[in-house]
Amino acid sequence: MNISRILLISFYSLFLCSCAVMPNFTEKFDKKCQAVQKKVELSVEQLEMFDGLECSDKEDCKTQFLGEVVGSVLTFPVSAIISGSIAVIGNSIYWVNEYGECRG
Repeated sequence: MNISRILLISFYSLFLCSCAVMPNFTEKFDKKCQAVQKKVELSVEQLEMFDGLECSDKEDCKTQFLGEVVGSVLTFPVSAIISGSIAVIGNSIYWVNEYGECRG
């Protein structure tokens, strides 16, 4: 088997399960403070990549596949940076707000 085919199959199987980090906003009522506590939590969700490949010829298939691979490689780190920033900023704001409303 050709080494490029082995690499292609390896990359395809590696990036098939592409994931993204998503922020989730939660709220719960604190009876002690009589206030709503808000929090941002991060979750990892699987994206379904490679489902929409519609190839008309070999070159078109290669181009679409390469685009999907590049997209799946970039999805996780970019979503982690953006969602992590949202969580840090959001939780900081919620903490300051909660600390101001309930000091005990």
